[in-house]
Amino acid sequence: MYKIVGVGKAKPGKVREAIAASKGLAEYMNSKHDVKVQVHLQQFGPPGTIYLIGEAKDLASIQAIQGKIMADEGYWTLVQKSVEVMEPPTIALLQQL
Repeated sequence: MYKIVGVGKAKPGKVREAIAASKGLAEYMNSKHDVKVQVHLQQFGPPGTIYLIGEAKDLASIQAIQGKIMADEGYWTLVQKSVEVMEPPTIALLQQL
């Protein structure tokens, strides 16, 4: 099992908008690409830190999803909305041991 974790920070004064953009992107991925993506807001530490956490059973699944989203204009439209309200995220791929 793998987890893909994206950690981004809302731009100043844009926390609500960043949460909405993140939730919109997660809902789109869940419905359009049949993946499980959750959105979490960090409770302590820098304000407005948002985590998008997705799951995949194996690397082949991740590669297949990447291929689909690269060609998905709807996905890129939502990414562009996120860029307006969030700093670029850090992405990590975690493997369950």
